[in-house]
Amino acid sequence: MCKTDKRKKILAAAVELFSKRGFHQARMDEIAERAGVAKGTLYYNFSSKSKLFSATVTEGIDEIIGKIRDQLDADMPFADHFRKLIECNVALYLQHSDLARIVFNEVTSGIDDEILEDIQTARARYIDCVAEQLEDGRRSGHIKAVNLRLAAVAIVGMLDNLCNQHLRNPASVSRDEMVALLYDLLSSGLAQ
Repeated sequence: MCKTDKRKKILAAAVELFSKRGFHQARMDEIAERAGVAKGTLYYNFSSKSKLFSATVTEGIDEIIGKIRDQLDADMPFADHFRKLIECNVALYLQHSDLARIVFNEVTSGIDDEILEDIQTARARYIDCVAEQLEDGRRSGHIKAVNLRLAAVAIVGMLDNLCNQHLRNPASVSRDEMVALLYDLLSSGLAQ
């Protein structure tokens, strides 16, 4: 197994365990065991649990941002582009629900300030990615003159709550219902 594959396995195991147990309860030896690597290999890649947590969050968010950008086509009409943005975010949230649980809900007390700053910066990149998509709509005359970063924060908050509802009780709301509701609420509130 190459170094990159080991790192990916470690990060996948870390996402799962941090999501289930939280930062403070997840143990490095348990993460190594789940990843199928020696504890020394884990510490070779990540010198502390805080650094592993930071990499789990920051690299995970960067991967999701890349997927969002890859799936959106700037040439499509804005209404289609906006709906695709919502669909893409819902799908990625549900697909990466363990990571989403960490990013949006993990209590980070007791983590080094430097690591907290890395995590906050990664969260901000995700919000900025959504705001950039809204900016495209504003330039084309489809989005009102509002604070787009604040609108992106609101969108992400609604997305988080709806997806959490679905994950806790899948029968309560379908993925398509979530997309339709978010699109209707946001397009009626933002569209001119």
